[in-house]
Amino acid sequence: MTTARARSATDNAYEHVKHLILTGQLAPGAELHEAALTESTGFGRSPVREALRRLVQQGFVEVLPRQGYRVTVVTLASVQDLFEMRLLLEPAAVELAAMRAPQAELEALHELAHETYTHDDTRSYQQFLQDNREFHVRIARASGNERLANTLQVLLEEMQRLFFVSLGDRDHASEMMHEHHDLHDALLARDASRARQIVVDQIEASRKRVLEGLIAAGGRSTRAASGVVLAGVSSRISR
Repeated sequence: MTTARARSATDNAYEHVKHLILTGQLAPGAELHEAALTESTGFGRSPVREALRRLVQQGFVEVLPRQGYRVTVVTLASVQDLFEMRLLLEPAAVELAAMRAPQAELEALHELAHETYTHDDTRSYQQFLQDNREFHVRIARASGNERLANTLQVLLEEMQRLFFVSLGDRDHASEMMHEHHDLHDALLARDASRARQIVVDQIEASRKRVLEGLIAAGGRSTRAASGVVLAGVSSRISR
């Protein structure tokens, strides 16, 4: 019983702190201390310590020797690595889903494919990003390859905080919703090659939006931008 309670407390602390990171409430570069997190979250010292260890293993948090922890800084290299990984994995998952997925699973994606958000409404954007991640993860699971789907889920979680940090002045809601419509239509039509090309185009468009948003955030000197290191990024946007 005690072990089960401890495991539940650790899991809850882990999910809570990760949520704060993914939604930008704990910005890139923010310093984290066990005592402060224990007080602010209401979880015990041990669950918070274990949660931080798990987040270090997953790359969301890094250790500062003799100081504590900090939310992992966003660098140009890390942004490019994430998008390159997504370009390698997600088109394959989408192609497999178009060929293998039960029709009912594809039809059930309709609501997620039509989600949008209200620009300048942080809570609306937060919900959209969660739904967006769920849309892509469910497509990956529909491929029938659980290892591929699990890897993509972690990757998309890492990317979610990029979307939050890079939220800029331009409203991309309509553009992103149409991207989902097109992908969903291709999946329903069982057009694997078209679905693959659509998702490649979507990932490239997303990379451009993120890099432009990060530059804009840096120019505004926002709190989130203090943990973003994008030297030389302007020359890479057009790629």
